[in-house]
Amino acid sequence: MIRFVFFILLIVNCCFSNIIHRFTQPENCKSCHKEQYEMWSTSLHAKSHELNNELYKKSVKMVALEMNKPYDKVLITCSNCHNPRLEIKNIDNEYIIAKAFGVETSKTKEVNQALNAKHIQNGISCYICHNVDSIKPRTNQTQVGYQNFNWIGDDTIVGPYEDESNRAGFHKIGSRDFFKQTDDLCLSCHQGQVNKNPLAIYNTGQENTVNTSEKRCVDCHMGELSKGIIAPHIKPKDAITRDIRPHIFAGVRNNPNLLKNNISIRYNNGILYIKNLATHKIPTGFSGRSVVLKFTYLDIQGKEISNDEIKLRIKHTNNNLETLSYSAQKVEFDTRLNAFETRQFKINAPQNATKFRVDLIYYIIDPNLQKKLEIEDPNYTKPYEISSYIFDI
Repeated sequence: MIRFVFFILLIVNCCFSNIIHRFTQPENCKSCHKEQYEMWSTSLHAKSHELNNELYKKSVKMVALEMNKPYDKVLITCSNCHNPRLEIKNIDNEYIIAKAFGVETSKTKEVNQALNAKHIQNGISCYICHNVDSIKPRTNQTQVGYQNFNWIGDDTIVGPYEDESNRAGFHKIGSRDFFKQTDDLCLSCHQGQVNKNPLAIYNTGQENTVNTSEKRCVDCHMGELSKGIIAPHIKPKDAITRDIRPHIFAGVRNNPNLLKNNISIRYNNGILYIKNLATHKIPTGFSGRSVVLKFTYLDIQGKEISNDEIKLRIKHTNNNLETLSYSAQKVEFDTRLNAFETRQFKINAPQNATKFRVDLIYYIIDPNLQKKLEIEDPNYTKPYEISSYIFDI
């Protein structure tokens, strides 16, 4: 038994001893990479830890209640992607029982220390993506997040380029092809089944079934390539101008143009045509998201006559009550736009309407689920008004 315990401890130590803590704090990276840091800090990647994200924390709480599982167990499962460097990957019955009765044991101390570690509170930081040595072949859809990664074991930071001059000085530099050629790094988390429930699927990488596209995730969610120098004030004589991308990791919340530029809306002869220009569904990913097309009919003086709306979203239920996909028993409906789909809506305008306005609105989480989760942070509850169109009838 003693040999077995020693062997397990040795494995754990080997798996996590390669965390270099000076790289886990994004503020350290900011010293040389201020522009990238400031863009990243606006993204949900920077808010993937429950202490920084009310929506995430309350979603985990609701799922734990509906699945009759301890909060910490669900949190650790979600951390496969939300916190890939979490140093605990599972909890056993000993921990669950001790936690339930408020008993402090060596096991609860170990788990609590891992869950409260400062370095994981930085979310999907620089050190997560730029510390991946290679990406494992995926054997099934439940292989998500950290399970797809082989981590670098030394102080090498990787990206799309080598730097033979080692201009950085503070770390070694290496290149990996997955930064330049594939979506494998992104889809390690944004594609896959997050628990044993087949409805708990992030399917963004497989939603394009009708069109061959050369677009990669980074083309839209990071932005176009432009000529620039990374850390231009470090040994400027050795600096090389290269193609670089913004590090905004755009979602609609921090870049509304992302949705505006990927939905086409036009009207002709009583029919409104909505086209999805993206390579995945709209909306995609997190099952609480909602896109609303709000119709306002106007008379000849421009006064409002009536309103109507269409929602593009997926609705999951558990025991006939709306929920998120993770604990869902079935899908009630799915009105999301498929990749490259054009959908038609017949406009039934009031008799005295001469124009109508279409407002495109985005919710990080649909108002119905906002109420159930009791979300208070306006960043997650407010309607994001994307664009507005007026058409003659």
